[in-house]
Amino acid sequence: MRIVKTKIKCSVCGKNDAVVYCDGCDAPLCGNCRKFDLWGYGWGHVDTKAFCLSCAEDIEVNPWGGKRTAAETAERTVQESMRVQIKEAP
Repeated sequence: MRIVKTKIKCSVCGKNDAVVYCDGCDAPLCGNCRKFDLWGYGWGHVDTKAFCLSCAEDIEVNPWGGKRTAAETAERTVQESMRVQIKEAP
């Protein structure tokens, strides 16, 4: 998470002063427009990430909190179902 050190407006709302940069697209964000996420790894280590809403929901940018499209989810369900059927076949 990178803190904004100069006085600039939030790129989302344009009303408030920005406090952090988006970890996905580097957009300056105010306290109301940022979305926090925690990325854990190793033995209990956690990094705090700040995202704009668009980057927070993009699974390519935020693999721990992003969302897949309905088409991607359906395809993964079909692939998983086929894999299970193959394992269970005599």
